[in-house]
Amino acid sequence: MVTGDDILGSWVMVDRGTDSEEDAKQALERYGDDPQGFMIFAPDGWMNAIVCWGGRPELPDNPAWHADAPEAEKARAYDTYLSYGGQWTVENSQLSTRVAYALNPGWIGGDQERDLEMTDDGHLILKLSRAWPDGRVMHGWVKWKRAG
Repeated sequence: MVTGDDILGSWVMVDRGTDSEEDAKQALERYGDDPQGFMIFAPDGWMNAIVCWGGRPELPDNPAWHADAPEAEKARAYDTYLSYGGQWTVENSQLSTRVAYALNPGWIGGDQERDLEMTDDGHLILKLSRAWPDGRVMHGWVKWKRAG
């Protein structure tokens, strides 16, 4: 059983996958073939997670602030980056985060839940099931290693 003490600290994404061909295609379009990510679980109960396209290009003309970039490029930057943070708990090998901050404002105030697995070699696997609007259910996972 994975506990909160097991996940404390900083983690770097190793790999991700899914059992859904459509989700795998969308993930490749969204995060490329070298996705990157980082998570921090603090002992005070706060966490932050980031997943993004590895090697994302700079915004055109290297604007001083992202708001100065062209609309299409801002949308592309948004579509290739996921970030959220909030207060986390673990119970029965399930991580639950009450989202306080997120790139997608629709997540704020909601819960992000992931099943947890710790491999024999110390990797952390977060598992997610999601229902699509058409009723299909996908099962995905993200594999992490300790940072440093």
